[in-house]
Amino acid sequence: MILTFADGKQIRGDLIKSAILRSDLSPVPLTLEAEFRGGDDGMEKKLAEGQIILANGGDALRIIQSEAVPTPTVQGDRMISGLRVTALLDACADAAYVRQRAIIKENASLAGIYRAAGATVKSVTSDFAVPRFYCLAGDTPTFSIARILQEAGGAVRWKSGRLQFLRLADIFAQAPVMTLPDNTSENVTSGFLERHAVPWFFSIDPSGALIYGNRDKARAVGFAPFQDEQRLRNMSRCLVLRKVTRAGFSGQVAAGDLVAYTGGAKLGVITAAHVFESGTDDGGSQNSYTRLWVGSLEG
Repeated sequence: MILTFADGKQIRGDLIKSAILRSDLSPVPLTLEAEFRGGDDGMEKKLAEGQIILANGGDALRIIQSEAVPTPTVQGDRMISGLRVTALLDACADAAYVRQRAIIKENASLAGIYRAAGATVKSVTSDFAVPRFYCLAGDTPTFSIARILQEAGGAVRWKSGRLQFLRLADIFAQAPVMTLPDNTSENVTSGFLERHAVPWFFSIDPSGALIYGNRDKARAVGFAPFQDEQRLRNMSRCLVLRKVTRAGFSGQVAAGDLVAYTGGAKLGVITAAHVFESGTDDGGSQNSYTRLWVGSLEG
């Protein structure tokens, strides 16, 4: 994994103790968690809160937390401390902060909502109009963005340097990006939990009549005001975790991709965590791998 300071200087591999670059189907779709060895002059300033790290040469991530970590490493006559940082995709980071003022919009684009929340996203691939969006003062915009994505039956991801909107059904219409053996995965079964965690919804139309979403299964029930039948059905449609797989390092795989298994299953990537461990602390060998959380479309 290649990490670069904002000034373009690459961070030496031996200074990176560990790094996890996580691609996710969430309103802030790319995050980095990393731990570094100290030693370079000015490194603490370059990795301070608010600074930028570039991952794999192009994706800018803003550090939102940076803390010193005691280590047993000694250089000369001084103890060298490490640094642990957490960073969010810079283009979406401001949307993750609590709002001082409310945001209320009607018939706005998804990109316009991100920008209203302070993000610097210029456009969203396959953007769509949002009938009604609100984020009250004291709330966090990403929570409200997650709600409108649920209503639209889709999710956002970051791939090829762009924010993309994907309808959940379209994930399974793609060609698989890779094929993995079926016997190397941890299988997850959650039929009981699905009934409790994924409700069906109902609303009231302008005439006062009740309208319903998908209520084919006995599940929890939720009320959603100002929704039509299609959006009520979208709100019950979700990706349900089916497998957790560890594979060789595959940095090109992103959330929203489709993965095939030798047993015949084709599952969508909910989260892809790309892990680099240098082994510099304990004298071990370098280790890199990708961990995938994949699921099927239900609802």
